[in-house]
Amino acid sequence: MNQQNPDTGNFKGEMFLYSKPELLNARDHGGLGINPSGQPYAFAKSAKFAPIAAAEIVSAQRHYPVVFSGPKQPTPLAVLSMLDSDNLFVDENGEWAPGVYIPAYLRCHPFAVATRSDDQFSVVIDRAAPCIAENAEQPFFDDKRELTATMQSRVDYCATYHGYLKATTSLGEKLTELDLLNGQQANFDIDGTGETQSSKTYIAVDVEKFGKIHAEILHGLHADGTLSAIYAHLFSLDNWNALLERYKQQKAAG
Repeated sequence: MNQQNPDTGNFKGEMFLYSKPELLNARDHGGLGINPSGQPYAFAKSAKFAPIAAAEIVSAQRHYPVVFSGPKQPTPLAVLSMLDSDNLFVDENGEWAPGVYIPAYLRCHPFAVATRSDDQFSVVIDRAAPCIAENAEQPFFDDKRELTATMQSRVDYCATYHGYLKATTSLGEKLTELDLLNGQQANFDIDGTGETQSSKTYIAVDVEKFGKIHAEILHGLHADGTLSAIYAHLFSLDNWNALLERYKQQKAAG
């Protein structure tokens, strides 16, 4: 994948959690840069979930329920909230909970990449991000109107993440082809009475259908890494209880 420098900052697409996405270019953004924020994840405080790549499911499943966006063109999602809450993993200082895996999509912000052709992409910034400013500590461009080494490393990270999305799409296509996804429900005992006070519906792999897959198909899923992603996803569903406990603790703390 090769980077392409656009001539304009106009960008008509919409991106989750990017309030004002623009194509990064020296003409419009030559005087801008980033002031490292003391609240690096404040932008994600209201996020109920975060998209993750297939390659992240194994890491994400240690901390979040990992579900799917829908039965058609499913995207893996790390669930970040419970009931009426905002993101339970971002504190009042905009910091992520220590020791908890941070989805790559969020680590990319305020950068992202937008594919322009099979082997080219353009860099996108969230122009509304508070960390982007004039005469910033870390400028986007150097005197030659090229990305500085610091910014290039961040763009490279975004490009690497973007490269994982093809395999993520493939995972979704296989789950759809095998008709493994369906709607499920998690029930929650909020006040400890032993009775359900609330529930959450979500899309996940149907364990019964998964158990009936022919051995030959399972072998193929193992060979291409799909099987490990499915198991990690299923293991992650145990985190509904941990998410509920985090919710109750934060609710009690006010």
